[in-house]
Amino acid sequence: MRARCERASQDAAERATPAVGESPSEMIQARAMLEGSVVMLASARVTPQHLERVRAALESMRQDGRSGRTQIENDRRFHMAIAEMTGNSVLVRLVGELFDGRHSPISSRMSERTEDSQAWKAAFAEHEAIYRALEARDPQVAVAAMLHHLSVSHARRTQESALPAAD
Repeated sequence: MRARCERASQDAAERATPAVGESPSEMIQARAMLEGSVVMLASARVTPQHLERVRAALESMRQDGRSGRTQIENDRRFHMAIAEMTGNSVLVRLVGELFDGRHSPISSRMSERTEDSQAWKAAFAEHEAIYRALEARDPQVAVAAMLHHLSVSHARRTQESALPAAD
């Protein structure tokens, strides 16, 4: 029994670790394909309770931004709350795994250089647009807002990471 539990834990860790060769561009493409569909389905299944969870993550991002704290956990909560709206546990798991793929060695180095207060301000505005589309139960606007967010987020990370580090 113990060996089975240890193996299951190891399997979960391996699934959460991006495979060698997975580039940040591949990760964002996968996220865009998945989260675009997720937000479309979520917009059809919105409840007041779901919206409250998304809004709470958004409000926590606002508070952390004002106090200068890192916003990554609230960013994850925001994306996961949207995935949970679908009622599909597989989609929730996949969104979490792809989000966590940001923590690969390459992505982590990119994040260290580019995730400053201006980047988080922009991400917050993008998240607000997604929230408003969900609140309006407008799947087309929700998908467009999600795809825009993922695209410009990736652009912020890759454009600035190509610059040499300041000494």
